[in-house]
Amino acid sequence: MANRARLLAESSTTSRVWLIVLLALTLATYWAGLGGPLVFDDMQALHELAQWQAGQLGWQSVVFGSDSGLMGRPLSMATFVLNVTLMGPETWNHKLVNVLLHLANGVLVYALFRVFLRHSPGSDASSPLSRWLPLLGTAIWLLHPLLVSTVLYVVQRMALLSAFFTLLALLAYIRGRFALEEADGAQRAALWLLGILPGSVVLAALSKENGLLAPALCAVVELFLFAPGKGMRRRWGSIAFIAVTLGAPALIAVVLTLTSNDTIVGGYANRSFTLGERLLTQPRVLWDYVGSLLLPHGPRMGLYHDDFLVSRGVLQPATTIPALIAWVLMIAAAWWKRRSVPGLGMGLGIFLVGHALESSVIPLLMYFEHRNYLPAVGVIWMLLSLARVLARSLSRKMERPGIIFKASGIALVLTLALATANRAAIWSSQDLLLEQGLRYHPDSRWLRTDLFARAMGQGPQHISVAREHANRLGRSSDASTRRLGAILSVFADCSIREPVQVDSLERAFGGYPDPMEADILAAFESLTAGVVQSGCPGLSPDNMAGRLSGMLARSKLPDHHNTIWRLRFSAAKLYFAGGKVDPSLGQARAALAGSAGDPAVAVLMAEILLQRGDLEGASSALALAEKNVARSDFAGRAVIAKYRAEIRRRTSSRGS
Repeated sequence: MANRARLLAESSTTSRVWLIVLLALTLATYWAGLGGPLVFDDMQALHELAQWQAGQLGWQSVVFGSDSGLMGRPLSMATFVLNVTLMGPETWNHKLVNVLLHLANGVLVYALFRVFLRHSPGSDASSPLSRWLPLLGTAIWLLHPLLVSTVLYVVQRMALLSAFFTLLALLAYIRGRFALEEADGAQRAALWLLGILPGSVVLAALSKENGLLAPALCAVVELFLFAPGKGMRRRWGSIAFIAVTLGAPALIAVVLTLTSNDTIVGGYANRSFTLGERLLTQPRVLWDYVGSLLLPHGPRMGLYHDDFLVSRGVLQPATTIPALIAWVLMIAAAWWKRRSVPGLGMGLGIFLVGHALESSVIPLLMYFEHRNYLPAVGVIWMLLSLARVLARSLSRKMERPGIIFKASGIALVLTLALATANRAAIWSSQDLLLEQGLRYHPDSRWLRTDLFARAMGQGPQHISVAREHANRLGRSSDASTRRLGAILSVFADCSIREPVQVDSLERAFGGYPDPMEADILAAFESLTAGVVQSGCPGLSPDNMAGRLSGMLARSKLPDHHNTIWRLRFSAAKLYFAGGKVDPSLGQARAALAGSAGDPAVAVLMAEILLQRGDLEGASSALALAEKNVARSDFAGRAVIAKYRAEIRRRTSSRGS
């Protein structure tokens, strides 16, 4: 007995040493990518951070003023503030912290795999498999090239942090659950289940909304890891926990969907796909994720997956129904094998529940690799469970199975490390990201927009290249994409002071405008800024304002929709720049009502009213701005104070 304990202690020490080696290898693998650029919504999400660095905002606005997600993700934003305070504002520092978080998550994944394996049927803690399989699974997860687009994507700090606290919640649940079964474990169970578990769930949700899935993931663990033995019944407490955390949310989502509740269906008004089309497409998306996890092809990976074909019907494309049937069969097979290979069901449950928010009925964009960061743990655990069964079977027919298995595992780890190092090298350069995207995703709308921006940002500008990408968008079969291409064409003409092509204007502002997704909004706002600040031959501010107003009049989106009131705000600025005070005031009032009193809109309205000499109206608009502006918005309050002073000066002049 003492000898067995000594062997277990030695093997545990050896495993820790190898885990440290693995963490060091992961850090080295990612090192080349730390100098890479900000991408996609990095700039938007970190805009408040830049304003704080410039002294325009207080830290409170950065932490609590973000509009990311439903809850603002304040914990993630707080880490960015801390990041800058301790290390400086360089992108390299943000990415280094992301990698360190990934390593910390790797330690938790290792702990989770060890617990899973230790309590699997027929497990022997002293066997080589029990020592090495958790390390192998952790290595696959840490070094998988699919996760590069989470780790080196700065704003996905949110996904990394949420995963950290979710993993902590899972480990706390397991520890507490085992303590409940011990005679003297009540106090320890209370600590884990009533203290650490709820705290971890809250912190996970404050990092990113996916953290709300932590209780459901615990229910998956309860369903399989704590399944009763043959001939025994599950305890009522276990049944109640599974029903409340796993069954009830699923039932609520189904009811809200079937009743067409606006909570679910409202967001589809501004999407290029319907709720039904999303539900038909996501089974194919999930299989694509699984394929990338099982057979990763690095060059195909990256940011530009908006070219993924949407399922417009059950046979369009033909893989839609087979994908759905395959998931049903997969779930049935995992349930059938729940006693002999419970890891199949638990891994599948972790993968599917981990995707429950971002790959179900919520009207998010169809495909993002970073959604697999935590769900990948489930797929890898399925692989480990199958590998364990296969290894046991093969070892009886092999002379020296241990050497062969170790060599195979090392070869796999080194292959993944090389693939991830190559991905990190691609992520070290925006040019490399764009070039690879162009090769493998030439029809990506996001890619063509980024290529256009790169060409326009060169010194001197590569106008012909920019127009090539704008024209490619303009030839799309999708009306919204054609509109985006036309807006970019107008922007290019304005930038080089050439008369805008009438055809481009008609395509940019004409027709039925919906949907107008985020990239359309951003393009119109950029064009507005250019026309207001620098002018544009053939497109005066009031001309553009009239076209924009006419387009908005044809939209079926509600007035309070973010896109509508922001474009009305743009129209108000354009009319005002063109000297059209009354139309400007009308658009500003509509934007103010739609935005529920946005301070920037209220300030513009005050400026317009001052132009008309309406000091009382301007004062009321500023009062609304003061009411809604954050206390830590120093720049906003300074602007309000400037107009307050102007009102006092004019009032004093009238009195004298």
